[in-house]
Amino acid sequence: MHILFILKDFKPDGGLERVQQRLARQFLKDGQRVSYFVMNGDTPDDEGAATLHGGGNGIVGLLKSIVLLRRIIRRQEVTHLIAAKEQANLCSWFATLGSPCQVIYSRHAALDCSEQKISPAILRLLYALYLCGNGRVVTVSNGLRQSLAERVPWGRERVRYCPNAVVTEQLLSAAQTPMLTDTPAQFWLAVGRLVEPKGFHLLLDAYAMALRSAALPDLVIIGDGPQLDALTSQASRLGIEDRVHFTGFLSNPYPFIRQARLLILSSFHEGLPTVLIEALALGTPVLACDCETGPRELLDNGRLGDLVKVNDVAALAEGMLRSLITQSEAAPSGEVAAEAVRQYTSQSAAQAYYQVWNQ
Repeated sequence: MHILFILKDFKPDGGLERVQQRLARQFLKDGQRVSYFVMNGDTPDDEGAATLHGGGNGIVGLLKSIVLLRRIIRRQEVTHLIAAKEQANLCSWFATLGSPCQVIYSRHAALDCSEQKISPAILRLLYALYLCGNGRVVTVSNGLRQSLAERVPWGRERVRYCPNAVVTEQLLSAAQTPMLTDTPAQFWLAVGRLVEPKGFHLLLDAYAMALRSAALPDLVIIGDGPQLDALTSQASRLGIEDRVHFTGFLSNPYPFIRQARLLILSSFHEGLPTVLIEALALGTPVLACDCETGPRELLDNGRLGDLVKVNDVAALAEGMLRSLITQSEAAPSGEVAAEAVRQYTSQSAAQAYYQVWNQ
């Protein structure tokens, strides 16, 4: 079995990229041959997996990538493909026309199209196109699977759910390493790319509001992105710049997740928020905005963490204040958390993909 991962680009701080790497490493452990095809030429740092470069960005890059990928599939004897993000999905569909290799087109983000500038009609057309061949569509949450199946009801039997590969021995080991020396002794934590759909501006407003009612731990925000300057200015404008700590991108955020008194997810849209699984695996209490897919499913309708109304500053602030009262009982017990994240181990995720291919 030669498994080829198709990606539009590879951002080291991207959640999708991390889960794809973990899945790839599990396939390697299982004795499979694994490679990456990255359309824009980025190179994942993965020992044991070759990286093959595509044709670049834009329409011309997509066309070149289709030609290159078609040639690679034939010459490298690729048997199985996993594509992620729409350009990679589309590239894979054209490149595998007439090919016997088995293709999985994956969807990691919610079907809200605002940040990717694809209309719902075009998105529906794309997934109808993917399902015209012998490929399968995989979503990373059951809620997302249901949403997608409703848009292409005639192909619902070939829209499957596979859990993300999140919990690994490396993650649990990395969480035991020391944190930065200037980290506050007690802190709340948020992790993610600093982009509008992650709702960090909402988080800062809610933190400032809650701070007016009670003494709170400091807030640490791990991540980088285009909104960094705006968020820094917002914290200053709210008068909380001394209480909010922006660390930038960290290759190992897991000691912070393990030590945080509370992990807060303020997103407007998610497919399956990986950081919530990481927090559950490391025994950290969670407060999450109840966006359309992901958090409610992961947190078992609020049994494993507190859910609040999405895009609501007051509701998020109330959740923060509530966590101060319920701190001792906020995190699920070790046994309950272990059972909740079992399906998100790299072994379970790999088995789910094998089952999709074997059906």
